[in-house]
Amino acid sequence: MKKKTLIIICIVLAAALVGFAAFSLSFRKITVVSGKTFVDECPRFARPGQEITITTAVVSDGEIYVNGVDGDYIRPGVFVFTMPDADVQIKVNVVAFPDGA
Repeated sequence: MKKKTLIIICIVLAAALVGFAAFSLSFRKITVVSGKTFVDECPRFARPGQEITITTAVVSDGEIYVNGVDGDYIRPGVFVFTMPDADVQIKVNVVAFPDGA
């Protein structure tokens, strides 16, 4: 009885490890490294070739930079790009002007 239970546990653990390896190989990481307070929605992982949408607070003068990836603003505060076969870092820069400028 104990031997069968141990075998079943080993099989389940092996299957979990294989599943995790497949997940980590097929998905790439998305990290917001600056301007996190302006990001409303951004996935943490994506498959290569997947269209990614990032929504940010709508500000009068802001930009989104994704390392090594071209993207497009489809409307103010909404940026899309195609996920490359690499991890990416997102930087959101906002230029704030003093009142009266």
